[in-house]
Order: sequence, then structure tokens, then C-alpha cells
Amino acid sequence: MSVNINIPQLRVTLAKLNGLQYDHATVERICQDAVMYGNVAIFAYGSLIWKTIKHVSEMIPNYKLAGYSKDFICEDFIYRGTTGFPGLTLALKNDSNKHVLGFLLMSTADEIIPFLEGFILREQPVSIDGVTMDIYRYDFLPITRPDGSTRNALTCVVNEHSQFYVNPPLPLNQKVARMALAFGDNGTNLQYLKNLISKYDEHKLYDKCTEELKDLLNKCNDYRLTLSPAHREWLEGYDTFQSSQDRQIYRNTYQGNGLPTNEELTTMMNEA
Repeated sequence: MSVNINIPQLRVTLAKLNGLQYDHATVERICQDAVMYGNVAIFAYGSLIWKTIKHVSEMIPNYKLAGYSKDFICEDFIYRGTTGFPGLTLALKNDSNKHVLGFLLMSTADEIIPFLEGFILREQPVSIDGVTMDIYRYDFLPITRPDGSTRNALTCVVNEHSQFYVNPPLPLNQKVARMALAFGDNGTNLQYLKNLISKYDEHKLYDKCTEELKDLLNKCNDYRLTLSPAHREWLEGYDTFQSSQDRQIYRNTYQGNGLPTNEELTTMMNEA
């Protein structure tokens, strides 16, 4: 299918993605793919599944990316954590023995640029201090369709050069504590994990990482039960709000309730 796409503008937009600014060959492959299919595709395996970006024309489940695993290996100091106590977010890492299931998100030809701009804004957020959460690099990887054919898609892979890449990974007990305690602009870190597992179950996205994530959720829920009633109730209350503005107002009640400081949260995590 041949369509009229503003290729120069598409090149400029793609160059905003970390890892593509100097990878002209991959940018050209994406441009050629856009002309051929009349859209640009994104592989979604995390929060894009339940809270997607604008200008999505199709959202199709059960696409498979081979040779990668997913885990909570990046710090999140905006959406599900703070600079004082970051949460953890999901990323992909090379693993020849595993595969990841997810959704393919696609735009129409006349919405490619706003579709990608929304993707960039979502996945490369900047804090109020001007720090970019550069936890991902972006690749154009072959995703297998349910019928066995393939389509290349933009994919968030861990940026191993980011200061927010957690390497070596946290011990499981510390990962559990951090995710059970952290909260940010979009809600608690535990809510993110619950949403993820809920969508995996809803769409039967059972890959080789799913059981590990379900075990992580169970352990996080158990850890929450060890907190003081006031602390646990505050975290549960935080997730009842629907907007970041309301959450921010609620956050102002945190210290007034005598709940742990960032330093105390860090101690709790280290001693878990």
C-alpha cells in the first residue's frame, strides 16, 4: 500500500527517540515500513496496554517478541515513584530462552506524527527538575502475529547506559518492599503491577515471565500486610484517586499522618 506520508517530518520525530537519533539505518527502515503499511506500529507490553496513548487506530493482542524477557529493572521517579524513593518499572532485556507477549498499537497514516509524539511524551517523561527518565532505548523489532507472520514494531528495550537501570537487579525481597511502598504521579507501584497482571489474565497473555510476575504480586501483597494499619490504609487510599492533581493533594497529608520518610522507606526496603 502506497500512501502519502511526510517522511522528512517522520525522520525528525523518530530522531527524538533515545537510540534512534544516530541510527539512521533503523530510522529509514521505519520510514519504509510506514509507507508500505500506511502506519507505524508499537509493541506494548506494560502500561500502554491499559492506559494507551492517543491516535491509536488498532490495538491487537497476542503478538510475540522472541528473544527477550521482561522484568522490573528500571527506576521510576515520576509515574510510580519519586526522586526520594523511586519505584520500579518494566523493561525488556535480551534473553534467548524467553519471549514476551503483548499488543500491537497502530496509527493511521494521517496520525503517525501525533501518535509518535504521544509515545515520546509518555515513555521519555521529564521531571519538574528537568531530568529525563531515559530508561529505554528504542528498537524496531520483528513481532510475530497470531497467524505466524511478522511485522516490525517500535519497542522499548532497557537502556543499559541509563543511571536509572537497576543493575545488578535488586534482591527479590528488596524489589518486593520497594514496589509495595513506592508511589508517584500515576498511583502506587503495586497498583501498576496489579493492573499489569489483570490485563494479562483478561487477554490470556501468558508468556514465560507471567508466573514470575504473579509471584511478585503475591509477595508484594503479603508485604503490604506487614505495614502499620495507617500506612497500609494511606497507600490504598492513594489509588482511589483518578487524577494526578487529586493524588498530589492527598500526598500533602502523608507526613501529617506520621508515615515513614523517604529515608525510613529506604531503610525498610534494605532491611526487608
